[in-house]
Amino acid sequence: MMQSNRMSAARARLALLAVAACLALPAAAAETPAPDVQISAAGRHLVLNLPQARLFLYQDGKLDRVFPVAVGKMLTQTPIGSFDITGIYRDPSWHVPKSIQDEMKRNGKPVQTVVPPGPDNPLGPVFVRFGESKLGLGFHGTNAPASVPGFRSHGCVRLRNDDALALANTVSRGDAVTVAYQTILLNEDEAGQLWLTVYRNHYKQDDPSMPYLADTLLAWQRQHQIALYGQRVDNALKQRNGTPVCISCKSAKAQVSGALSPLPWLSRMSLPQPLPATDEQAPREPGPPVSQRARAAHRTG
Repeated sequence: MMQSNRMSAARARLALLAVAACLALPAAAAETPAPDVQISAAGRHLVLNLPQARLFLYQDGKLDRVFPVAVGKMLTQTPIGSFDITGIYRDPSWHVPKSIQDEMKRNGKPVQTVVPPGPDNPLGPVFVRFGESKLGLGFHGTNAPASVPGFRSHGCVRLRNDDALALANTVSRGDAVTVAYQTILLNEDEAGQLWLTVYRNHYKQDDPSMPYLADTLLAWQRQHQIALYGQRVDNALKQRNGTPVCISCKSAKAQVSGALSPLPWLSRMSLPQPLPATDEQAPREPGPPVSQRARAAHRTG
């Protein structure tokens, strides 16, 4: 009896270890639908999908991590395009742009010109610049973690402070950054099922992917000889709630099997792209920090 009890206790401990191991896996990242962007096969590549408010970190072509982010508001949109990481600044001071000083004044708040490093700094503990310095674009921490994820910034990309530090500790100058605007995502899971995820069109952009969706779904049906559920497609397009829907599964309540991989459909087409916001359209938040260290970096490019 004692031996039986010891064996039962051992099995229970093994079961707990197995559960802990499963919980340690990045399941959330694996099950996050990804946009259809051509990823660099070597090195690091950051992909930001604006309607999704998610930042994807790829290493040598493989997804490594997904970060929730806050991106630009409707009036101060984060611009799409291809960029590089151009600087990493720790404990930055925030030199408040004139446009944001004017906003503070309109809202009846004290007008600040410089915010030193510390818990009240909107940049948080680090600023990772991408693109030319005149654009004022960057990934950074925040003193308002509840604002992440969302559409709240003046054009920059906010992360929770721990995520911002993890990102800064991973990337290097020259790493590729792609900012995309894809509201309709098609992904396949490891069982070969097709998942559709549709997000709100926060920036009211013309969606160039819509005309290609029906043809893409028909082609997938023919290739796989599996009927797709058109009503689920219609519902997802109507609701736009960002929930992955299996449009090939027999059960509408099916679970994702393993990791989701983007179906290459948009990346194979020459789609018209939304116009990026200009400096006049989108005053940046908060712009590159202009601490002594940052000024030296600006001078050296």
